[in-house]
Amino acid sequence: MSSSRDVIKFDSGIMKKSSIFALTCTFLFSFFIENSAFATESIVKVSNGLSQSSAYAGGSFLVKIRIERRNLDSFFQIQQELPAGMTATGVESQGATFLFKDGKVKYSWLRLPAAEDIQVIYKVKVPFTLKGNYEINGSYYYINEEEKEVFELPSSKIEILENVAPSDTLAEKNLLAIINNEPSKPTYVAEEKPDLSFKIQILSSTRKLDRDSIRKVYKIRESVVEENYNGLYKYTVGNFVTYEEARDFKNQLDFQKYIPFVIAYNRGARITVGEAMQLAARRKTIVK
Repeated sequence: MSSSRDVIKFDSGIMKKSSIFALTCTFLFSFFIENSAFATESIVKVSNGLSQSSAYAGGSFLVKIRIERRNLDSFFQIQQELPAGMTATGVESQGATFLFKDGKVKYSWLRLPAAEDIQVIYKVKVPFTLKGNYEINGSYYYINEEEKEVFELPSSKIEILENVAPSDTLAEKNLLAIINNEPSKPTYVAEEKPDLSFKIQILSSTRKLDRDSIRKVYKIRESVVEENYNGLYKYTVGNFVTYEEARDFKNQLDFQKYIPFVIAYNRGARITVGEAMQLAARRKTIVK
């Protein structure tokens, strides 16, 4: 690699302007490479991953970054850029300063903690407007022998799926019409009892909460159920066989203190309301 320390010999004692320009470019390029220092091998080992391969629009997912320190004792910073519209909040920082600004997530340490294995986690909120495949790219750098060494992080891929909100959309009306045997639709007879169920989610937290306190603060008379989903604690009430029952119950709850919404399960596994309604429609048999 050329550098400012290279000895450059000229065939002629007279340097032409074109030669000066070329040499200037060579010097600047060498200076940039040396000072940016995308080194060939990192002292530390950094890996990152997502809590899931897909998420629904309006939902969220977690990003986990692991650092194997390997005795590095210096300033250290990780930066990742989120797709436009996504926002981030810190969950676990391990002594770092967390910052989210202009679509970028940053974790900065003046000195890395003494632990050999360091893990940080942040939560990404997906806007309702996104749909499709996206990538999260980033880099990290540290100071080694007074030089800044920069390395790229492997890309993390996430698929954003369309979320069918529990509202009176045209698609929902059409599905409900099939399920509820409305006039002008074919007559359907239910098969064996479906494994679908619906609940009302009232809260989501990164930390475990006291369920009795939730009932008291939010004036909920029903029993509150806790479950862990995608690394978060979800708190729900009720258990309904049909979406309509769950929706009607939700509409009776206090919308001023929290925003309840219907969630669905298929044989105990959480799915979207839209998927549940499609499953319900497929589990009907046409009477010929």
